[in-house]
Amino acid sequence: MVDEPYDVLVVGGGAAGLSGALALARARRSVLVIDAGEPRNAPAGHVHSYLAREGMPPAELVAAGREEVTCYGGQIVAGRVAAAVRHGDGFQVRLHGGRRVRARRLLVTTGLVDELPDVPGVAERWGRDVLGCPYCHGWEVRGRRIGVLATGAHGPDQASLWRQWSPQVMLVTHHAPAPGADEAERLAARGITIVDGPVRKAS
Repeated sequence: MVDEPYDVLVVGGGAAGLSGALALARARRSVLVIDAGEPRNAPAGHVHSYLAREGMPPAELVAAGREEVTCYGGQIVAGRVAAAVRHGDGFQVRLHGGRRVRARRLLVTTGLVDELPDVPGVAERWGRDVLGCPYCHGWEVRGRRIGVLATGAHGPDQASLWRQWSPQVMLVTHHAPAPGADEAERLAARGITIVDGPVRKAS
């Protein structure tokens, strides 16, 4: 059994997917949003740098977006896409559980997945006091001591970026190579301390 074709099937029901669905529904397109209910920002307490929604809890933002989409005729279902294949001049999508849906176009907004370092305590504190994006959460920790855990060669650049929010930034090399002499000099000029060695626990 295959559903009648939609104009657009949106894979992912976070802010991006719902924004796309809203624009399409208002354009009088038939839209179906498939949402697995696992938004990347779920651990965070609040949404930041989102105009007119500053400080709103992520779940409230999604709830408001869902209401806006459905009031223009868009449909939203809970589910996970298992496969998508070309079908004529459109697509056929199979959901886990067997439901099949046809659509003329796909809008894939599944976002990113954060790959956290294997350090005890990081996952439990992620989105609260272990942070990934200074533009999302820098204001909330401005002026405080900030430790940047290097997970690769971009550690020094990340430390320099966080320096915009606090004069007390340290770069912890963890398992990444120590900065070279020029890089170390550049960090020192900005008052960024380098701490060599692995982190055993985030606490």
